[in-house]
Amino acid sequence: MINVAIVDDDEKTLEQTRACIEHLEDLPEEVEVKTFSSGEDFLEKLKPGEKYDVLFTDIQMTGMNGLELGAAAHERFPHIYLIFLTSFTHYAVDSYIVDAYQYILKQQMGERIPPVMRKIILEIQRERKKFRIIEAVNDTQKIFYQDIIYIKKVKGSKYVEYMTLHGNYRERIPIDQLMKELNSMEFIFVERSFIVNIEHIIRLKGNIVYMENGDEITISRGRLTDVKMTLSKHWGNL
Repeated sequence: MINVAIVDDDEKTLEQTRACIEHLEDLPEEVEVKTFSSGEDFLEKLKPGEKYDVLFTDIQMTGMNGLELGAAAHERFPHIYLIFLTSFTHYAVDSYIVDAYQYILKQQMGERIPPVMRKIILEIQRERKKFRIIEAVNDTQKIFYQDIIYIKKVKGSKYVEYMTLHGNYRERIPIDQLMKELNSMEFIFVERSFIVNIEHIIRLKGNIVYMENGDEITISRGRLTDVKMTLSKHWGNL
């Protein structure tokens, strides 16, 4: 199930956006759509444990605007796909500040939303298939790649520790071997004892990467150029 929220203070736009999604045929996964009249309405009605995969929102709204809502949604759902809807092209640059997945003019919704939704569903399905099984004494843990914030070698031991959105876990494996087994472009070495998931980096300043969970990790001098180039390419393609 893919959960989609649409937020707009214009009822006509809400229904048009909903129709663009619900009238799609032959989708590879079931989609549930809910509409909200404001950013405040969306946040107030969130239930404990409720999760949204996709958020369509107008940028210019009374009260909380779309950029503010996008930032708030990212805090609650780090992997949410943000699609900004607006009638004004000059908001396009602002939308990238909060990692917008797409920027769609309202007059182009009918032609743009269907292919965007199909692409998002395929990307979500692909991400959900990527996970790692960690086995320990009397315990087996399934960790999805998208939930891993970073991985560090435990000093003085043969273990690595996974820092994830849902807790921390340990596995007995050399960190270089783990990197090969992950085999994913979203993970990069920032120094020989730390692998970070670039999807969870919120800021790069000097030789420090700032992670979504508040941790700060120092990039080694030898890896600084590669990390900067990787992040520049990744953020530039948002």
